[in-house]
Amino acid sequence: MKITYCSHFLAVLTLSVGLITQTAAAQTDAVCQSQVLSPAQFRPSSENVIVHEPSTRYTTTPLQMGYGESKVKVADAYLEYTIIPAKFGEVTETIEVERERVEIETLPATYRTETKRLKIKEATKRWNPNCPAFLAEQGNLPENCLLEVPAEYTNVTREVIDTPARTVKKVIPARTETITRKVLLEPAKIVRKEIPAVYTTIKIARVEQPAKITTSQQTAKTQSIPIQQTLRPERLVTMPALCEAAISPETIQRLQTSLQQRGYYPETPDGELGTKTRTALTRFQEDNNLASGAITLETLQKLQLQ
Repeated sequence: MKITYCSHFLAVLTLSVGLITQTAAAQTDAVCQSQVLSPAQFRPSSENVIVHEPSTRYTTTPLQMGYGESKVKVADAYLEYTIIPAKFGEVTETIEVERERVEIETLPATYRTETKRLKIKEATKRWNPNCPAFLAEQGNLPENCLLEVPAEYTNVTREVIDTPARTVKKVIPARTETITRKVLLEPAKIVRKEIPAVYTTIKIARVEQPAKITTSQQTAKTQSIPIQQTLRPERLVTMPALCEAAISPETIQRLQTSLQQRGYYPETPDGELGTKTRTALTRFQEDNNLASGAITLETLQKLQLQ
């Protein structure tokens, strides 16, 4: 029973000392009005971008040819005599067997690929973790406490018309045939014999229906690109925060431990407000849409330290 009583007394004494230490540390942490950077607010949106421009499409209906026959005289009728035969001569003639025509050829449009750079998020500012907390009564905030965050872009590939669709007319020349026929130069005498004319049949081509061109419009193709639309830009505001000049090492160590449990502070908590602690704090504030630049009370509430 004596051993149990001593153990209980030591446990109560240890707990009392811990509470006294935490109470004393909490009393040394003063709250100041500090200038901090309230983050910008964005809203997911989208923008339609033309990736394939509209164009005109041509469809050609070829011409239709018809063929017929024509009877052409190649030798005149003549008279032949037994004693004095007739005398003949030859005449060469050129006959058009296929008329000149126009054929239309369509050439489709050609495209080239272009890459368009599209802004999907405006440039913002963020608090420099290396900059200590800045009190509101200290005047203007130093420029090095705000870091420029460049705008975000994305590349959109689209096809634009390089050469539009067009038609080409091609003239097909007429086709002719040369024939030779006999003509009577001098008739026969004495014995008269009639020689009938000689005919030949040739094929003739003609255009029955000319070529036709039909046009149709191809609509444009669009692509929806996700962007971040700015609802409110970042701004400097005055918020209650712990005064860094009077903050206790115990509070800093609790802050480091909480950030370490959430994966933001990779080092061993040492109770010192250094660059690594400020960087981890700023990353946590930016990831949770909190104002950065000081140990604000809203940050302590988010870390469940208040």
